[in-house]
Amino acid sequence: MTRFVVPGPVHTTSHADGSLTLLNLTTGQWHKLNRTGNELFSAICANGVDTAVGIFMSRYPQVPQREIREQAETCLSALVERGLLEPESPVRGSGGVPIALAPLGAVGLKPRLVAAVALPVALLLLRLPFRVTVRGFKFVKRRRARRVATRPEALQALAASKRVSRFHPGRVACLELSLTAALAVALRGGEVQWCLGVASDPQAFHAWIEADGEPVTDPFDEPIPATYQRVLAV
Repeated sequence: MTRFVVPGPVHTTSHADGSLTLLNLTTGQWHKLNRTGNELFSAICANGVDTAVGIFMSRYPQVPQREIREQAETCLSALVERGLLEPESPVRGSGGVPIALAPLGAVGLKPRLVAAVALPVALLLLRLPFRVTVRGFKFVKRRRARRVATRPEALQALAASKRVSRFHPGRVACLELSLTAALAVALRGGEVQWCLGVASDPQAFHAWIEADGEPVTDPFDEPIPATYQRVLAV
């Protein structure tokens, strides 16, 4: 379970009608959540997205679970992007699923060239505050992605990202690879989701990409265990 916390520069004020006002001193912007938004916000802060989804499922049993989860993840993504929430335990430097390198000669030249551009962009974004990382990735998707990417395209981008990562002297694990692959897909006009997830017992974090709502993993990698719960999809 990943909990999200309110960053220090964000001041919150509750109101009698159940709404919540947030002032982000870093940006100077005010934000307001209605009663339902405040309840979702509080549930995510207290116990994470899964618990928040469970609370709203019991409250609105007529609404499909998938719809509630999508709304919760959309809300969480917007809050993180605006700097109003951040992961309590950042996923940087943590991975849970072994990742193998694709064999030499398995990826075409053009995908590798695109990945070679995407990798330094991903590494730069991941050195910034997490909300800026999310905002930067969304910006690239808005500017470049024109269609939903196919699964073969996503697999090709992932394999190419692994190939170019061989030449980087620093650490490149699931977080760096998944963001590189997502950026590479976007630079070629496609769109995938960049996902962050967590598993408990033992606790581990992971990052991956999804196409058509399904995780994309290289044939050389172990599949993402079912115990991993998606926390954030961008």
